[in-house]
Amino acid sequence: MLKWMMLPLFAGCLLLGACTGQPLSADQTILVNAAKEAGATSLTARRLDDGGLLMNGKLEGRRFNMAFPWRWNKQVMLFANGYRPPGFPLDIPENPLADDVGGAFHRFPYEQGFATGRSAYDKPGVGVQTGVESTYRLKRFVDKLGATRTYLMGASMGGDITVALIEKYPQDFAGAVASCGAVGGWTPEVGWAIDIRAAYNYFTRGTVYALPGEQSLARSALSVPPSGLPKEVAIPLVFVQMKRIVRPVEKLFAAAAADPKGPESRMIDNIAAVAGTPRDPAAFILPLSLTTLGMDDMVETAGGLIYDNTARVYSSPYLSAQENAALNAGIERIKADPKAVAQADAWYQPTGKFPAKLLTIYNAIDPMAPSTLHEPLLREAVERAGNLDHLVQRSLPPRRDLVAATKMEGYVHCGFTPDQIGAAWNDLRAWVELDRKPAAD
Repeated sequence: MLKWMMLPLFAGCLLLGACTGQPLSADQTILVNAAKEAGATSLTARRLDDGGLLMNGKLEGRRFNMAFPWRWNKQVMLFANGYRPPGFPLDIPENPLADDVGGAFHRFPYEQGFATGRSAYDKPGVGVQTGVESTYRLKRFVDKLGATRTYLMGASMGGDITVALIEKYPQDFAGAVASCGAVGGWTPEVGWAIDIRAAYNYFTRGTVYALPGEQSLARSALSVPPSGLPKEVAIPLVFVQMKRIVRPVEKLFAAAAADPKGPESRMIDNIAAVAGTPRDPAAFILPLSLTTLGMDDMVETAGGLIYDNTARVYSSPYLSAQENAALNAGIERIKADPKAVAQADAWYQPTGKFPAKLLTIYNAIDPMAPSTLHEPLLREAVERAGNLDHLVQRSLPPRRDLVAATKMEGYVHCGFTPDQIGAAWNDLRAWVELDRKPAAD
């Protein structure tokens, strides 16, 4: 997730095919001119090796990219990207088809004649609102270029953005794939992550495994670089802070592996049980990174705290009654601001009301957006709305790999293969175009 880079390969490229290489076709020239008339600024265009058109520019100051195949079918798939830690740059790749994060999502529609692209957001960190606004701005733009039908795909926080878009703009999207997202709502996602930090702080207090920096659940543990720094500076600075968070967790799991019956192993058991997360390095590190590096951003974005654990009773089956009582007396408590909760729920708590076809895909075990939390919440909302005919939820096997910034193996967030992404896209198309509702697995 640390490779969002933009490579301006055709800096200074003139429009209308005046660059080196293949000139634009007459149809592509018309499309570029239409983009300028539709409000795109800082616009560049170049011919792709397969004859398609790659367009980069800005809409109301926010960067976008679009790839139009040689034989564009006048349909579009827009992609919503996921969470980036505060301090990260807002760049998006020049070519969506070559994006190391979302490339597989773009490639299948493009090869079938769909234009595909994405928009940068207004801010890093929590960005459901800006993700919705920026992606919808791009949707209105491609409509002006002649698009007749628009699909959505989104990953991680982009899954939340996808659900929000089809609910807030019910007539604008034909179908959507929301993958590995906090589709049950941002409020429960943040509460789950805060509980992990609270449990981790409690059980590691006074040990070499305690997290560095600010201990309050209401604050970030470590600062992040200010916005606006070049990516060559900002990304390494964020990575340094992430390593500081990762290091004690890595030591804890290493000690537990060396002595499976030792106190470190018991710490891990209790943290996992109390917080409701897998006994897995990634399931500790990813949510801890979210709250320790992003809590200040979350509070600022919502206008206050959105989680309240003042009345929650915590427990672990590995503790005695007396130890559980001590846990509840000693774990940190925070109180939510109702106005902040309302703001967070607006961006976004699902209503279940959408006419578009929605396919969610998720790993059975996800260390960042637990499907056991979010998928039931989404289904309950859709069922209350009497809308289950428009929802299919697909569980996929979990995948394991090295955890970012560590030498440990753990579960992968959004651990999909290209074939699984392609199958989801093809099934969504068949559902929209042929009314053939896909199977859940």
